[in-house]
Amino acid sequence: MDFLASFTGLDLPGWAWTIVLTAGAGIGIAKTAVPGSAILVVVLMAMALPARMSVGVLLPMLILGDVFAVGKFWKHTDRRQLFTLMPFAFLGLGAGYLILRHVTNEQLKPIIGAVVLFMLGVHQVSRMVKNKGAGVPGEGYGRVHPFLKVLFGFAGGLGTGMANSAGPIMSLYFLIAGFPKLPFIATAAWFFFTMNLLKVPLFLNLGLISGQSLRVNLLTIPSVAVGALLGYWIISRISQEKFNRAVLVLAFVAALRLVF
Repeated sequence: MDFLASFTGLDLPGWAWTIVLTAGAGIGIAKTAVPGSAILVVVLMAMALPARMSVGVLLPMLILGDVFAVGKFWKHTDRRQLFTLMPFAFLGLGAGYLILRHVTNEQLKPIIGAVVLFMLGVHQVSRMVKNKGAGVPGEGYGRVHPFLKVLFGFAGGLGTGMANSAGPIMSLYFLIAGFPKLPFIATAAWFFFTMNLLKVPLFLNLGLISGQSLRVNLLTIPSVAVGALLGYWIISRISQEKFNRAVLVLAFVAALRLVF
């Protein structure tokens, strides 16, 4: 732990360093196999690091995960859906940036927790809708009411701009739209790769990305790569529904910890 503290300038307890060094695996798996599950990593990193620093540290990790996902699945991207979502996502990103300019570490923690709880609630509503016959993967996929495109595009931009926490929001959108697995992952990957690159200058301006945060990022590269490679392996070998259910339960518990 002494090396980690001297290298990064952060004095963290052992449990926090364990999260920092291994959380990247969750990012890699989320980007290449279980879209939306990275919200658990967002919550855990906000517990391990100062809230604002956690947002800055996560961004390069997410971009690296995006690179693995785009590189593997780019041929399956639904460009039409991607281009219709982007204008509204840009507006949401701007709103998230403005919020970040006016909150402290302690204020940001419950905001992140509240966003997570909201997304989990919306996800459960979507499951009920799906169970009633709406949005069956592969059947007429991509047919979404324009209002939902505006709503989810804006909410996705807001969530990713404010707390790197839009994965479940956009997963919900692609679920409602009935995307098959590979177009789902590929289109989501391009969406977040674009948004995350746009966030870099914004986060630099806010001081969320710094020399210190980038030193922490150097420690996370191996776990992101391992997680992405593991995601390639598990995507066709495990029930995504069961895996998502476990992650959502853990995210719910962690979100409550942040809020209260």
